[in-house]
Amino acid sequence: MTATNKQPRRHKIEKLLPWHATGTLSRRDADRVEQALAGDRELVRHYELVRQELAETTRLNETLGAPSARAMEKLFAAIDAEEARAPRRRPRPISRTRFLNTARDSAREKHSFSK
Repeated sequence: MTATNKQPRRHKIEKLLPWHATGTLSRRDADRVEQALAGDRELVRHYELVRQELAETTRLNETLGAPSARAMEKLFAAIDAEEARAPRRRPRPISRTRFLNTARDSAREKHSFSK
């Protein structure tokens, strides 16, 4: 494979690296990434950076802690208030004529497909 043909393939593999680092790729894609990593030192270096970023992001998120119970109460109160303000939309009743026309059209389509 020439260098110009290799670039688009490598670019596709680079896009998969974050998902490979988290273990969420399909077996097929994971195998493709592993094969590419086996033959490309620059890609391995890029993958290591992705893994470091993932580890740092995870560590940072864990230091933030869980939201307080008070924050959760405020969130649910805001959701309840929003629901109370929103006008209730009633489903539009289906008229008998519209229902019958729809059923007739559906039957015609089935009949035309079976010919």
